[in-house]
Amino acid sequence: MKNNTIAKNTTFKKLFVTILSLAMVLALTACGGGSSDSEEGAGKLAEIQEKGKLVVCTDAAWAPFEYIGADGEVTGVDIEIAKKIAEELGVELEISNIAFDSISTYLSNDEADLALACITITDERKEQMDFTDPYTTVLQYMVVMADSDIKTMDDFAGKGIGTHLGTTGDFLVSDEITSGVLADTGAENKQYKALPDAALAMKSGELAGIVCDSVLAENLVTANGDAFKCFPVAYKDASKNPETENIGAAMKKGDEEFVAKINEIIAPLAEDGTIDKWIVQHSEEASKL
Repeated sequence: MKNNTIAKNTTFKKLFVTILSLAMVLALTACGGGSSDSEEGAGKLAEIQEKGKLVVCTDAAWAPFEYIGADGEVTGVDIEIAKKIAEELGVELEISNIAFDSISTYLSNDEADLALACITITDERKEQMDFTDPYTTVLQYMVVMADSDIKTMDDFAGKGIGTHLGTTGDFLVSDEITSGVLADTGAENKQYKALPDAALAMKSGELAGIVCDSVLAENLVTANGDAFKCFPVAYKDASKNPETENIGAAMKKGDEEFVAKINEIIAPLAEDGTIDKWIVQHSEEASKL
């Protein structure tokens, strides 16, 4: 009896250890699944809450969306949006002023949580970043001297055209020079880090015009009195005229919950006209600088 009891006890212990080990494996698997969900979903939100800070990158050379104010600080429509997002998340806001063409790198390296820089949502950019729903729209415009006879993109043949490096206008002009209506005409895309620099170059005769987003073009005209005029990009073949572009906030790919949360905050600002009011307000303020 004693030997049988020992054998039974030994068998029971082995069975207990096996069940316990299986339970631990299942628990670890469940934890692993939870961690994965966190990374795919609430990862960025949790990270922002933990550090108590939202880092937003921008390029402060796009008045009225982002520019350097009279106090030397970055301001503009996108900064107003950033402040609202930080307020809703209950965290502090940190603005990182960087070159526009560095935005995707900052997001992918987690050097910034969000990008607000009048970013046009394109299929190419969607491969690198996630976007919110559009919060405003723009159209590509041409800015020329008030007495210029340039009316279409074709008229830039053999001339210098100013663009903001890394923007839709930059890509548009580059494409036209490479394989479009300006190919082999001697036209040159002169890229600038800031549109005001392009405006100065145009005043000095270095450029025949500037191609940029509509709101930015209108702001350049306002800021320079009667010196400039602007209008939508057009072609002699009107079928090529560009369509309206959607502007959205960008973030690192793969965090659907973060995108949804930012959408939840921004959408009411677009729907109730708040963003439109900010555009008017900052267009006026930027024109005084």
